[in-house]
Amino acid sequence: MLESIFQNPAIFWIIFGITTLLLELIVPGFIIIFFGVGALITALITWLIPAITTDFQLLIFLLSSGLFLALFRKTIRKSFSSANNPQSDEVEQEFVGKKAKAIEDFVSNTGKVDFKGSTWTATSSDTIQKGDIVEIIKQDSIILEVKIK
Repeated sequence: MLESIFQNPAIFWIIFGITTLLLELIVPGFIIIFFGVGALITALITWLIPAITTDFQLLIFLLSSGLFLALFRKTIRKSFSSANNPQSDEVEQEFVGKKAKAIEDFVSNTGKVDFKGSTWTATSSDTIQKGDIVEIIKQDSIILEVKIK
């Protein structure tokens, strides 16, 4: 039974394509999805033209995946980007303008601050000493930019 399923390359490409599309749900980044689309395109072409060699199937897969990746990745990322997400503004508002406490002297404009019971890496152009109260002026991922309060 298993041998008969994999004797048809189109079935293999469909299974690979669907698996890859499902993997995109687990591994974010909007890259794997294009390989899933490429595999499904390869499955369609292989189903329509069964005499295609394995080398040509791989070429179709790589070209279609690469083409879709080059053409649509930026568009899709913008659609799902946190910049377009209203929750992103709420998260930023949780940090910007709030006070934190330096828990160490800043060396080379970098140090640690305590904010809401958590330790954060912070940067500042000000000279900040342990115990200083600082104001968060920007959040960039897990790094806070602060200034002396």
